[in-house]
Amino acid sequence: MKYITSGLLAAMIVSSTAFLTSCADELEVGKNIDESVYSGIYENNAYLRDGKSNLVSKIVELHGETYATTVKMGLSKTPNTATSARVKIDAAYLETYNKAHNTDFALYPQDLVTFADEGILTVNANTKSAEVEMTIRAGEGLQEDKTYVIPVALSDQSSDITIKDENAKHCIYLVKDMRNAGDTYKGENAIKGYLFFEVNGVNPLNALSFQLENGKLIWDVVVLFAANINYDSEAGRPRVQCNPNVQYLLDNNETFLQPLRKRGVKVLLGLLGNHDITGLAQLSDQGAKDFAREVAQYCKAYNLDGVNYDDEYSKSPDLSNPSLTTPSAAAAARLCYETKLAMPDKLVTVFAYGQMYGVSTVDGVDVSEWIDIVVPNYGSSARPIGNLTNKECAGVAMEFHLGIGGNLSSSTARNLMNNGYGWYMGFAPSPEKYSSIFNRLTGVETLYGSQIKQPTIFYKKDDPTPYKYPDDLR
Repeated sequence: MKYITSGLLAAMIVSSTAFLTSCADELEVGKNIDESVYSGIYENNAYLRDGKSNLVSKIVELHGETYATTVKMGLSKTPNTATSARVKIDAAYLETYNKAHNTDFALYPQDLVTFADEGILTVNANTKSAEVEMTIRAGEGLQEDKTYVIPVALSDQSSDITIKDENAKHCIYLVKDMRNAGDTYKGENAIKGYLFFEVNGVNPLNALSFQLENGKLIWDVVVLFAANINYDSEAGRPRVQCNPNVQYLLDNNETFLQPLRKRGVKVLLGLLGNHDITGLAQLSDQGAKDFAREVAQYCKAYNLDGVNYDDEYSKSPDLSNPSLTTPSAAAAARLCYETKLAMPDKLVTVFAYGQMYGVSTVDGVDVSEWIDIVVPNYGSSARPIGNLTNKECAGVAMEFHLGIGGNLSSSTARNLMNNGYGWYMGFAPSPEKYSSIFNRLTGVETLYGSQIKQPTIFYKKDDPTPYKYPDDLR
């Protein structure tokens, strides 16, 4: 240790001498030094967030007549004295936002939005943030299934506050009127259900068989499992590929998907690798951007609520193709990031498997801004990274076809609540197995204060008729 210490000291002396000599050689006496590169260290930069979620872009669903939250201004440094700013609606910014995201969102009626204390935020000395209450009211003229935007901006800030750019200055609220689609709404902070349907053999309308005695539906999100990412040899790029069963549901979505959505169930398109050179975790930056735009167009064209990405069953990529790159969690994160940019009002969700999950920032933007839900493999729990919390993660994953994974028992439900998990996951239910599946969901009473209702109906594949369960099961 003595010799190591002596060697380090000698190296430091030599290095310091070389540095001083170099500086002396380049120093010109009397010449003004450019201090602009250091100006940022004196600035106190402000940024805006939703106070409840700490997100820059927040999806708000109106299930009641009002929604209350706070708008938070944060500072990069603690001020020496109290400093202030004001928040207001910046209607002119909507055009900039729509252009950046290739969207056509409408401005939320400004008279339905109010800020406490005239929107004034005061950051006291030796603190770094302040919040002001914001109330969003529902209105008679709102259209269902339409996304509205409330662009909130900082203004009238104290002279000691610096705002670096327009993005830091703004916080975006994406508002949807869900008052007539509340059959899944079990409370603002209720733990929610996330369900994959193997649509090659099962009708997704069977989500309607899972109800509580109080009439609420158990599953909040349904995934159509699954469409694929495949290589388009003619175009020379990856594309979305739907097998006949997935395409049938999309083509007949008013019959098989919209009835779910009208009752509040979110319907997502599942995407999965499909045994070729493309994959969800092996797209180049440009490849990810192009594929994300196509996914967004699918969600818009078929009136879906988002996507689930599952990194499995892909072969090694052709690295000479500019759309592809070496498989990595970073490439998967880039795809999620680009997908959220392309459809900011939709859900971007991942199955935490393969390379699909694990990177906490893309271009300096935290994962909480571009992943909404993380679901784990069977029998395990998802873990948060970055600014994600357990609220965005599923704490249990049940496989219904094989009968493996955990159960949503009373003890499991208490564990979910005690540890702040926001979701539980199920995979591959079918009417033939309803008896065993419902026995694995007894913990819903612990979660919601209402027992599970034994099924009375089920749906056959590609048939919207509700059949009597179990009499018509034969």
